[in-house]
Amino acid sequence: MKKSKLIVLLAILSSSLLMANVDPNPSTKEISKQLSSILGTPNFKLNENVLVANVRFKVNAESEIVVLTVKSENELVESYIKGRMNYKKVDVPGLIAGKEYTVDVRILSR
Repeated sequence: MKKSKLIVLLAILSSSLLMANVDPNPSTKEISKQLSSILGTPNFKLNENVLVANVRFKVNAESEIVVLTVKSENELVESYIKGRMNYKKVDVPGLIAGKEYTVDVRILSR
């Protein structure tokens, strides 16, 4: 039962990241897929059912994500996203080094 809840949570998280608000130039699907795998599943509980965090980031010359800001109502979510995304390599054709990108990340409580 617990395992099936986790699988459903991962499916919902993945699908919500696929609908992220990302610059249309690079492949949105590819960015969402990589961000979903980078973020993984949080191991903390939330008071709300769904939290949305607005994440602004750049990609440096080494194809690493540099998180600029994370706006969320929950500080735990902010630190989780920063810790998981900052300086992680991405391999998405079309991402331009130095250009700012913005995505909305949805985190669901389990």
